[in-house]
Order: sequence, then structure tokens, then C-alpha cells
Amino acid sequence: MEIYKGRGKKEYTKQLIEVLDDVFFFDDEETPRRDFMSLLPKLYKDKYEPAYNNLVVMEGEDIKAAIGLYPLKFVAAGRELKVGGIGNVAVTRDSRGKGYMIDRLNACLDIMKADGTVYSPLGGHRQRYGYFGYEPAGVSVCFSINKRNIRHVLGGEVKTSLTARELTEADTELLAKVKALYETQPFHAVRPDEAHMDILRSWRSTPYVALADGSFAGYFVLSRDGGIAEIMAAPGTDLLDLIICTMETSGRDSVSFALPPYDTENCEYMAKICASCSLTHSEMINIFDFAAFIEAFLTVKAQRMKLGNGSLVMLIHGVNGDENLEIIVNGCDVSVKPTDKLADIELEHREAIRCIASLYSEARNTLPAFAAGWFPVDFYAHSQDNV
Repeated sequence: MEIYKGRGKKEYTKQLIEVLDDVFFFDDEETPRRDFMSLLPKLYKDKYEPAYNNLVVMEGEDIKAAIGLYPLKFVAAGRELKVGGIGNVAVTRDSRGKGYMIDRLNACLDIMKADGTVYSPLGGHRQRYGYFGYEPAGVSVCFSINKRNIRHVLGGEVKTSLTARELTEADTELLAKVKALYETQPFHAVRPDEAHMDILRSWRSTPYVALADGSFAGYFVLSRDGGIAEIMAAPGTDLLDLIICTMETSGRDSVSFALPPYDTENCEYMAKICASCSLTHSEMINIFDFAAFIEAFLTVKAQRMKLGNGSLVMLIHGVNGDENLEIIVNGCDVSVKPTDKLADIELEHREAIRCIASLYSEARNTLPAFAAGWFPVDFYAHSQDNV
């Protein structure tokens, strides 16, 4: 039997999605049953070329394995980063044990190593994907708040001055304001206009705009269970007012949500009034260009807080080859360049990801004090942009 390994063929798009739905949701007891088209329309609609963005194994005319490699673009401190999102890692039940998953994931890594991809996010089992270089990373500042908290904060009744309205494709002017507000963040995805609503609806979420006397006051995205997947208040809008608006919309008495560490104003505000606060990793990532990753996200951090000035040489034995880098911080200016200088610290690939971007790293504790404060860098993953 002929075996084909390569990018999916457009004429097999329907079969690809049927295979993915069967692999992931064959025993799903939810009603309605989950499927990839409703979960992630931003990836699986025909116009986004899902077949081309999957590396498949076909036995004859039948797809037996598929791994999505989805091209993404992000902007960090004004630098555009090429990102490769890994999703729908699937092997049919009758083809497991043949090495198809390992083969296709390695093929994805080879493409990203060669095409200038800076990093790759992936959701899944840590140890399974750790073999390929992925590590938990990033910082999410997670808050919980409930109406009991809010009554004490407000000193009275819990109510909002805002009104919520579900967004539709027809709301072009409001969608433009949502996008413009989202893009004020120092780190954000490039969300194409034609895909914006599909992105906001990812994971069966529902986007809303908040209005104050008819004027745009911010937006929020509610997950299927009424939780907050994404929230941003427009300038002049009290975040707490917007949170109460989400509660009135969802009918919930308590909510939890995450903010990026570079959203210092809202993190400080929530830290004063929340019921609880915790730090978690944002996503598992693999890094192929440590120089670009460190420079971009350390710059984001340098723009929000005072870092110790200094120079550090870090030798990283990465999956894409060794990088011997001199990292220089001078105020808000960050430079990361290859160097022939003797390294101050030498790290293996996953150890380097932990040192640079995770919540805990023993290697980081060995750095000079000025450099230890540089890390973890301000990397964050917005849930609606994940694959």
C-alpha cells in the first residue's frame, strides 16, 4: 500500500476534519457533541486551508495521522515574531504504535527550524511533548472575585453602569474598536480582520462589547460555561464595572480570569480587591530562536519595570543548534546578540526555556542578582489565540 507523508491535500479536507473529530471526540458525551469546526472555526474553515496546514500520513486514500502546524504572527515590543502553533495531534486508533505521531511532529519541528519560526506553542501532556523540546512557560496572573468581595469594595449594591451586547459580523465599527484596543498591548497576536470574529469565538466562546450610554467602553469574551476568556476595559472604564457587566451577562456570582504581567495597572487594581490571586504558566512552548525570543520579551518587561543594568553571556544548546548570546540591558534598551565571549552560564534546551520563561528555575537562582531579575521574561498566551 502506498504511504504518503506530507502536507494535506485540499480535496481531503472533509476527510481530515472527520478523522480529527473521531480521534478526539468519539466518546464525547456532551450535547451538542464537540467538533473542531465549532471549537476552532479560525483554523478549520476552508478559507484558512486546514488541509495544507496539517502534516499527514495517508495509507492509500485514507488519512491515518495528522498534526496541525498553523502559521501565526505576534508583535512583542514592536517586533513581529513568526510563530508556529501545533494543534490536533492525531493518529487513528487502528494506526497507533506505527511511529506516525513522532514522524509528523519531527517534520513540523524541521519546518519551523528552517523557516525562521521564533517559538511554537502547544497544549498537551507535558512529558509527552517534552521529548520534542516543549516546556511550560509564561506568566499568567490569575484572579478570582465574587459579589461578596465587590459589595465590600463598592460599599453597597453590586450593579454596573454598562450594558453588554453580543458582537456579530455586522458590527464592523465595534469590531474595529475591539481590535484597536486589543492591539494596545505590548504583546499581542496579529488578528486579521477577516478572521477576527472566528478568533473571538474560539473554544465555543461568545464575544460581547460593553457600552456606556451607547459609547464603546471595552469588551469581553465569555467561555461556554460563562467564565471570562478575555477582557479589556477601554480607557476611562473601571475594570470592576466591566467585570460586574460580565456577571450580569452570564448570571454568575463569581468569576476567574487571567491578566498578563505587563498589564500592571489592572493587575495592581485586582490584587487589592480580589478574593484570590495566583500565578500559573500560560502555555507550553518550544523556542527555535532564543536571541529573538529573549530580546522581544525582555524588552516588554523592561518597558514596565526597572531592570538591573548589565551584561550576561548565555550558551544555550537548543534544538535548533547552539546559541552563545550576550544579553545587555541598559534601562529600557535590550540587546541580544551572538558572541564569542566565554559564557557565564551554559544551559540545555528545556533548562534554558525554564530559566528564561518559567515560574521557577534553579539555574536562574545561580545568575548574578542583576540578571536574575530579568527573568522570567514577560511572555503570555491569550486563550483565544491558542490552537
